[in-house]
Amino acid sequence: MLVKGSPATSVTLIYNDGKRKTLKLARRLEELLKKSDIRIVDLEDGPDVVVVIGGDGTLLRAFHQTLGGIPILGVKDGTYGTLLEVDPDEIEYIPDILSRGMYWLEEALTIETRGDIRLVALNEFLIRSGKLGKSSRLGIAVDGIPTGECICDGVIISTPTGSLAYSLAAGGPLIDPRSKDMVVSYVAPWPPSLTLAVKAFVLPLDSEVEIWSPDPQAYVVADGLTPLKMRPPIRVSGSDIRGIFVRLSPNPADFYKRVVKRMVPRRLTGIMDYLETGTLPQNL
Repeated sequence: MLVKGSPATSVTLIYNDGKRKTLKLARRLEELLKKSDIRIVDLEDGPDVVVVIGGDGTLLRAFHQTLGGIPILGVKDGTYGTLLEVDPDEIEYIPDILSRGMYWLEEALTIETRGDIRLVALNEFLIRSGKLGKSSRLGIAVDGIPTGECICDGVIISTPTGSLAYSLAAGGPLIDPRSKDMVVSYVAPWPPSLTLAVKAFVLPLDSEVEIWSPDPQAYVVADGLTPLKMRPPIRVSGSDIRGIFVRLSPNPADFYKRVVKRMVPRRLTGIMDYLETGTLPQNL
């Protein structure tokens, strides 16, 4: 269930100023916000909302700057942007939406490493051998029960939010963000003749996943950021930290609209247009 937002009086803008298109969008949004008397402040000043302009990677970096303490509104200026709510041609409406509180807040589950080092991931952890350029020998246990081992390029542990990213590319399933689960997937398990029958599986978020390796250290990458070396076994479970997304609709099922809009081809069979308009394309 999404929660109604409150009128916002201050925002922080986060974007990549090295991209001309992104910079142009940011400047335009700054003008619109100033006209609506919404203050643009630094992140340290505690804004009501963080507005991210870019792709999913920019939004993930913004999350790690706030660790769920501030709602994030994403403006798409990347390739897919499945986490982002607003398209570039819709930024004119942002000041009115924020100032009137005409938005809803969606909590996103996260996962974390347990032990001496605590890392948090909104999308996923990638765990691989501590030897760069070498394949990894990794084993997996769930709540203390070994489930398998293989030679692979790594293991991905994903949240429902991250199930659309690296996990999906590795053969993992799409998980509805309302689900309280995580996905464990092998990356390129080898050799094919000995590949496990199950390459990905879904676990309750309160399970503990252990990744074992004969190497003294393994690389752990949270949300595609800087790799960190940790000593196996690496333990991962659900975290009490939550990401907070600004959504323009109170319907959580609009997640599927974003997926279709950003990822599904629309000119293969005509079904996407037909279901929306009731009219079949003339060129089929």
